[in-house]
Amino acid sequence: MRLETWFLVAAILLLLSPALFDLPWLRDATASFGNSRDALYGVVGALVTAGLVNSWSKRRADARDRLRYDGMSKVAFRSLAQTVNDVGRMLLAPVVGADLYAAGIPGFTPEHHRQNLANLQALSIQPDFAPKSGVWDDAVSREKTMANLTALCGQPDFAQHMFRTTSAARRRLQTAMADWAPVMVAVPGANDHLARGWPLSDQVVLLLESWRNLVAVGSVGVPAQSDLDRVTEDYAETIRQYQAWIQELIPLAGLPTRPQPTMVP
Repeated sequence: MRLETWFLVAAILLLLSPALFDLPWLRDATASFGNSRDALYGVVGALVTAGLVNSWSKRRADARDRLRYDGMSKVAFRSLAQTVNDVGRMLLAPVVGADLYAAGIPGFTPEHHRQNLANLQALSIQPDFAPKSGVWDDAVSREKTMANLTALCGQPDFAQHMFRTTSAARRRLQTAMADWAPVMVAVPGANDHLARGWPLSDQVVLLLESWRNLVAVGSVGVPAQSDLDRVTEDYAETIRQYQAWIQELIPLAGLPTRPQPTMVP
């Protein structure tokens, strides 16, 4: 039940409660301090009425704010959803062989895709990644992705490549969250949705540090298994956080969908 409902129930009970003094035993028991009783009724009644009015006023104000900021919050959620999706796709592309240039992600060229394919083909991995939409979470096979990543980590320059990629992804994510934070604070309830992005933001930082560590270790020798385990675990958790937040942002973005065609018999 809403807070104003409780206040309303309390107000009704308070207004009806004097009828109890029609009972002789209760009327006689309180007759000696009738003035105090009436004063207490007045104070409690004023507090309940003030609480009820304040709760109703706040509810109306929140409704007005949601209506006022509806368009702005939709733009914010669409921008965030696009950035989060780009961040996830940037981290996935080198491992699954996806074409970021063909996906229309700014900053990528066909050469980036050719380099990713060359890394995979050098390990006899034939990419068959074929997403059916711009959100890749359904198309990502966790087992295959992690197997590819483990193999790729054995290549001399792959850790450095992923360090740069993760660093660029982190900057995109942080910039988008910083740009929209003032708007989210103003929109009632929207800040909660922005706060749910912090696990992904923190996890990208952890992944970045894992790649940094792998680069440093690889420059002086062969990485230990613990270093490889650390980066694969952080990578898997980062992708999981990306998938979780993008699925929450998509409904909030209110993107239009094309209606399914009607089958004609």
